[in-house]
Amino acid sequence: MTQVPAQTRLAQPLTKPGTPPPGWILLRGLARECRYWGDFPDRLATRLGAPVQCLELAGNGVKHEQHSARFIAGMLEQVRMEANLTAPVNLLGLSMGGMIAAQWAARYPREVAGLVLVNSSCGLSPFWQRMRPVALPRLLLALLLPRKQREAQVYRLTCARRDDRRATLQRWVGYANEYPVLHRNFVRQLAAAARFRVPAQALGITPLILCSRHDRLVDARCSHALADYWHTQVREHAWAGHDLPHDDPDWLLNELAGYVNE
Repeated sequence: MTQVPAQTRLAQPLTKPGTPPPGWILLRGLARECRYWGDFPDRLATRLGAPVQCLELAGNGVKHEQHSARFIAGMLEQVRMEANLTAPVNLLGLSMGGMIAAQWAARYPREVAGLVLVNSSCGLSPFWQRMRPVALPRLLLALLLPRKQREAQVYRLTCARRDDRRATLQRWVGYANEYPVLHRNFVRQLAAAARFRVPAQALGITPLILCSRHDRLVDARCSHALADYWHTQVREHAWAGHDLPHDDPDWLLNELAGYVNE
């Protein structure tokens, strides 16, 4: 089946009567393009009856030859200019995407109806929690490996599911071959994430903080620190890895549905 270009891909919701609910904008993490969401955007649109946009960062996907921004604020301004905003939206950010989403909610509060951060982090936590000590050398080593081995390494670090490993890796290797992330862009994104500090501005909304207890990349305590900072609760998945939308999309969809229906 022919893929719509990732940066313009728009999942269409089911038609529902009455005032349409706020749409969703999805933001992925370090060196991951929109296609790594899999079918989650379509499932989200169907479940909540809302349009879903997946925004692509410079340096990833079809924009892999562009220079990645050196700071999270620069990434925010890039994706915000490309977003199709006609009303306030819900932001869902995974990992580094959560940093961009948090910056968006703080800097442009009138554009944000809801904020969900999944396995994200900020300067509230020490660096060895924001990137587990065993994870960083493995990620850097992966840069030197052929793409097939690189994606397998990333899968081991970020995913706990094993039932669809072969099929998932086949897709991921295809993405990496078609739009390879340049080493300089990986380093730029990694440095931007490491420099990020939680916005000082108070949020006008109550965020939903989600994390995976067995995340091998980012310690779950980072999410608890964010929840404490914003005086909200954190919901913790019992067995999933860093890539929660891949490992247990049904659990994530249930949490999002509960959040918007509160």
